Amino acid sequence: ETVSTFGLGWAPPGWDGLLKAAERRFSPGLLARAGLVVENERGGYSDRFRSRLTVPIRSPLGRTVGFGARTLGDEEPKYLNSSETEVFQKGKILFGLPEAKASLKTTDEAIVVEGYMDAMALSQVGIGNVVASCGTAFTENQAALLRRYVERAVLLFARRFARVRHHG
Repeated sequence: ETVSTFGLGWAPPGWDGLLKAAERRFSPGLLARAGLVVENERGGYSDRFRSRLTVPIRSPLGRTVGFGARTLGDEEPKYLNSSETEVFQKGKILFGLPEAKASLKTTDEAIVVEGYMDAMALSQVGIGNVVASCGTAFTENQAALLRRYVERAVLLFARRFARVRHHG
């Protein structure tokens, strides 16, 4: 159900799966500007999200404007996002908003989490009024967007502590 609801996909491990699939409709340069492929040192292109779970990031109207991708192994970085473009700006969009709209209307409350995996995990256990900030910051633009849908927002961000030892 989560795969269907959020449109999850898988980018195969090859270097050019997306390039081959998209070559009839999109130029490699356009795919690079959208952050889906990267130009290599020889002037060619390779898929950016290979061997990763892919997550479409949608506008409030439900149109895909970018992608997030997460490795399921130990590769670094663990998360990758599409490059920012005119239509995809992380600080102005909330992941999961189209999927959460009905629940937001019913509860008049949103739970805002840090990332798309957090939002999908809560959705899987029946908490539908969840959106994610698409990163580690919750911006004024995101707050203004959310204000169009709810009166109350609860921020649920993990707080990480580092133990520091002082010498001397």
